[in-house]
Amino acid sequence: MRTWMAARLATVVLALGVGGTAAAWYPCCAPTVAVEYRTVTCYRSELRTELREVERTVYRCVPETREQEVRETVMTQHWREEERTATVLVPQVRQENRQRTVVRCEWQEQQREQTVLVPETKLVEEKYTVLVPEWREEKRQETVMVPEVRQENRQRTVTVMETRVREEQREQTVLVPETKQVQQQYTVLVPEWREERRRETVLVPEVRQENRQRTVTFFRTVPEQQVRQVTCYQPVSVSYCGPCGPVCGCQMVPVTQNVAVTVFRCVPEQRVENYTVQICSHRTETREVPVRVLHHRQETRTQTVSVCSYRQERRHYTVRIPECVPVQRVENFAVQVCHYRPETRTHTVRVLHHRQETRTRQVPVCSYREERQRYTVRVSVPRQVVENYPVQVCEMRPEQRRYRVRVAECRPETRTRRVQVTSFKTVAEVVRERVPVTTCVQVPYQVQVCVPACYH
Repeated sequence: MRTWMAARLATVVLALGVGGTAAAWYPCCAPTVAVEYRTVTCYRSELRTELREVERTVYRCVPETREQEVRETVMTQHWREEERTATVLVPQVRQENRQRTVVRCEWQEQQREQTVLVPETKLVEEKYTVLVPEWREEKRQETVMVPEVRQENRQRTVTVMETRVREEQREQTVLVPETKQVQQQYTVLVPEWREERRRETVLVPEVRQENRQRTVTFFRTVPEQQVRQVTCYQPVSVSYCGPCGPVCGCQMVPVTQNVAVTVFRCVPEQRVENYTVQICSHRTETREVPVRVLHHRQETRTQTVSVCSYRQERRHYTVRIPECVPVQRVENFAVQVCHYRPETRTHTVRVLHHRQETRTRQVPVCSYREERQRYTVRVSVPRQVVENYPVQVCEMRPEQRRYRVRVAECRPETRTRRVQVTSFKTVAEVVRERVPVTTCVQVPYQVQVCVPACYH
C-alpha cells in the first residue's frame, strides 16, 4: 500500500515538473494544473483471537485387580529311625607285678675341722699435731695486672690417637659335644575306650501353625487434573504488497496454549491382613544313649635316647686387637691473647696464721689370730634299691554293637495359594475443550492523498 502511494506521488511531481518546463518553453500553450485532496480507503491486517471448541483424545490408565493361583514348593522336615552297627573297643584290666631300681639317699653325719681368723680389737693411745687457724687484718698494697685482650693466630702440634688393628694368635679350650645312644625305660599312659549307657536330656522340635497379622502397603491409582502447555501450529493470513497491489497469503505460526490433562498418580495405602506362620518349639525328652568313656593304663616302654657329653679340646684362633697409636699433627688456631698492665692498689686483707698444737686420742687397733674349730655336717650317700610294684594293664577288645538313631530328611511338598494381582490397562477418552485460535482480519481505514486535477 505504501509503495503504491509513493508511486502516485512521484507521478504527480513529474507531471508538475513537465508542466513547468513546457510553460517555460511554450508559455502560450501550457495548461492549468490544479491539486486536490481525495480520501482513499486502505486495508491493514489485524490478528484476532477467539475461543473454539476442540475434541481431543486423552489416554488414562485404569487399574484391574484379579486373583491368581500360585503354586510353590516347600521343603518339609520328616524324622525316621535307622538301625546302625558300630565297632567299639571294650577295655579289660589285669594286674601285673613289675620290678624297678630306685635310688634312695641316706644322710650321714661327719666331723670336720677348719681354721678361722678371730678378730681382736685394742685401744692404743697416740699423739698427733694439728694446726689451729688464727685471723688478723693487715693493710697491704698490691700491684694488680689489668687484663687487655687481643686476638692472635698461632700454630700448635696436636697429638691424635688413631686406632689400628693387629692380628694375634691365641689358644683356647673348648668343649666338643659327643653323642651316645643309651637305652632308657619310661612309663606312658595308653588310652582305652569303654562304652557306657547314660541318660541325657535332649530338645525335640515340634512345629505348630500360628495366625498373625501384618501391615501391607499397596498403591491405589488416583486421577488428578493438571494444566500443561501445548505448542501447535496454526495457519495465519498475511497481507503484503505485490506488483499489482496488496496480496493476502497464509503462514504457519506456533501457538502455545494451556491444556487440562488427567494424570493418574499412585497413592500408597496401608491395610492389615492375616497370614499363617509355622513356629518351631522344643520339648524336653530324656533318652538313654551309649557313651564312649576314655580310661588310661600305665605301660613301661624302652627307647633309645641320645646322651650328650663334652670333652675338652685345645684350639687356636686369630684375634684382631685394636690399638690406639698417637699421631702428631700441626693445626692453626686463633687465640685470645691477654696482656696485663701493672696497677698498684691498697686494700685490707685478713691474714691467716696457724699455730701448732699437740693432742692425744684413743685409736682402736684390730688384729687377727688363728683358731681351730670343729663342726658337724650331714652328707648325702646314694644307694640303689630294687623294689616291686603292681601295674594295672588295660587291653582293648573289639566288639560289635547295634544302636538306633533318628535321621532327619527333607521332602518337597507342593502347595497352592491365591494372591491379589493388580494390572493397568490404557483407556481412550474423547474430551471437548475450548482452545484460543488466532486469525488474520483485513480492517479498512481512510487516508487523504494529494492528486493533480485537470480542468478542460
